[in-house]
Amino acid sequence: MLVYDITNEKSFDNIKNWIRNIEEHASADVEKMILGNKCDINEKRQVSKDRGEKLALEYSIKFMETSAKANINVENAFLTLARDIKAKMDTKLSSNHGVKITTEQQKKSSFFRCVLL
Repeated sequence: MLVYDITNEKSFDNIKNWIRNIEEHASADVEKMILGNKCDINEKRQVSKDRGEKLALEYSIKFMETSAKANINVENAFLTLARDIKAKMDTKLSSNHGVKITTEQQKKSSFFRCVLL
């Protein structure tokens, strides 16, 4: 999650640098989401919602505005990102057949047996 403060232009300007850092240092398929925080104090807004949406679209990243203080979209943001990560993992596992875990016990081979007398 890349979070900027909608009341602080500088924090928004840092998003591109953070994305570049992620692209350089994280795996290529890492899930990302841009969040514009403090949407509850619209009267101090310096970054429009439209600018946030355009930036997210430019990088093909999901976007939401949130307020941690007023609890607006916080849970939704985390659930959305978690769902996206799970879906990506499910796709990877089904495509490479992953590791299958079952409760059935495999029969042990009885080809070699030792008997002590």
